[in-house]
Amino acid sequence: MDRDETMPIQTAEPQQKKRRFNRLNFLIELALIPIAFVVAAIAIPLSFIPPWLLQHREGSFRALLKSRGRLINWQEFLRSMHETGGTCIEEKFSSKGPVRFWWTPENVFSESPYEIIDWFTMRKGRRGQSFVGWCRARYTNADTGIAVLVDAAFVPRREIYALWAECRSQAGPARWVEVAPPEILPSTPGALNPDASAT
Repeated sequence: MDRDETMPIQTAEPQQKKRRFNRLNFLIELALIPIAFVVAAIAIPLSFIPPWLLQHREGSFRALLKSRGRLINWQEFLRSMHETGGTCIEEKFSSKGPVRFWWTPENVFSESPYEIIDWFTMRKGRRGQSFVGWCRARYTNADTGIAVLVDAAFVPRREIYALWAECRSQAGPARWVEVAPPEILPSTPGALNPDASAT
């Protein structure tokens, strides 16, 4: 009989511990709710800063080139591409952007002393550093380049794609080349060290 009387006491003790643990868990979770709101209140506005900084940087770059007489609008660019030809240099910092469009009256394919390869291969840094460096120095350097920047900030993608397709067909005098800027190439021995002013 003594055995039966002590059994319920032993099983009640773990249940009390479990209840205490559940209460403690509940209080901790309750205390974390205001902390979660504070974190969200800070994190959500901060998520808008990187895109804003990128837009600001690109806007400043456009203003710099405009002050140097090296900025044209999209309509001027289209007219130049159709009338004189030349090359659109699409300088892609990543597959999601930013992307800078440059125009030069030269045919980059015939002028380049280096092999021109696709953007993805350039981006990975396997080959193409020589072309990337040459293209930056000759065309897209903010201080010494000869290409003009195209203000395509509000141009719909379908318009850009239509021109790209037209240039890829090589039916007219205009050409299109994609280039990775030196800043995004992986660091390798002997790789380029671009000027900070070129960004």
